[in-house]
Amino acid sequence: MNIDQVLRRLRRAPNDSTVLLLPAYGVVSECEIVRAVSIPRRPWVHEQHRRADGQVDHLFHPWAEAWTEGFDGPADQASLERVVILVADEESLKHGIADAAPKGRISMEELRAAEAQNHHEMRASSQLLTEEDFRARLGVSRKRLANMLEEGSVFALNVDRASAFPAFLCNKTLDLKRLWAVARILVPAPPTSRLDLLTRQCGALGGRVPLELLEDDRDYHSLRRFAKGWASEFSRTVVKCYDAEQSDSTPQVEPLYTCATEIDPRCLLWKRALDAVRSPGYRFPHEIPRAPSTLRIHVERATAGESGDVLEARLVCELSGRNLRVLVTTVDGDEPAIVHKLKLATKRPSVTDLCDAVFSMLKKLARGQTT
Repeated sequence: MNIDQVLRRLRRAPNDSTVLLLPAYGVVSECEIVRAVSIPRRPWVHEQHRRADGQVDHLFHPWAEAWTEGFDGPADQASLERVVILVADEESLKHGIADAAPKGRISMEELRAAEAQNHHEMRASSQLLTEEDFRARLGVSRKRLANMLEEGSVFALNVDRASAFPAFLCNKTLDLKRLWAVARILVPAPPTSRLDLLTRQCGALGGRVPLELLEDDRDYHSLRRFAKGWASEFSRTVVKCYDAEQSDSTPQVEPLYTCATEIDPRCLLWKRALDAVRSPGYRFPHEIPRAPSTLRIHVERATAGESGDVLEARLVCELSGRNLRVLVTTVDGDEPAIVHKLKLATKRPSVTDLCDAVFSMLKKLARGQTT
């Protein structure tokens, strides 16, 4: 689970509930009180050890310079992930890190090299195909393949600076129409992540492999629902609100209010922004401030694995009573800034009231332009 998923579930519980921790393979009487939350500043190593029966053991540890005992480089996988730890005993956490540090050293270069070696082996065993072989098996032209890549029905990995296509994407024993539909849902994720998801057992799907869930209608619809949620985690839309008077006079001023949601970046910009405002996910501060007379809003997009957020739109909102004047500038495109006017329901709106009204209007206008 990620933080957003945890928070969504916690909101269903009363605020005065005690948080308990149930150990793996434990019984309910062994639950312990969560006494602290640890948020490591650096990513942890996530090792996936593949057993002989095909099951996968997941191990996490903070030592990015070492493997745990039993890690098999050619067969197993490792990646770096940000983690949050619910702690029942802080002393155990400290001693665990001090006592369990394994020997040996690795680096991110070695992690990448292991991934590259795995891709080379997949290509040698024809699990990954060259573009020519892939087109031949599908019986499509270069133009048709380019269109399929653009729409996300198929995808390719970069192996030695050449495109390598997963062979299962042209396996006609599978329901390719359904497989390609799922592949299109997964587009926000990097190709390597899409490959892993489709070919490995998934606990959220009952320990089954997604490629095995294409025939049965119920399984297929469950897979689609899961894929939409999984893919959305790779892109986050962030709305940042600033007091324009302060931010114009003070460089690097902190936002007055920030909210965010994980959502497919292919969705309409204003729908994503509106979802960020309405989502019960990330919000800071928790007490929503009132809107200043001039509010500057930035809509940004953050992508997992990439540094820095991409500014997508900038809005300047001037409030006079219930009357609001909005200057909208979108970064992606050559369209000039556009001024909109609307009347709010109250003279003293919060920043979320104002953002909700503005993004709802822009979403409605954008939909009208696309119909």
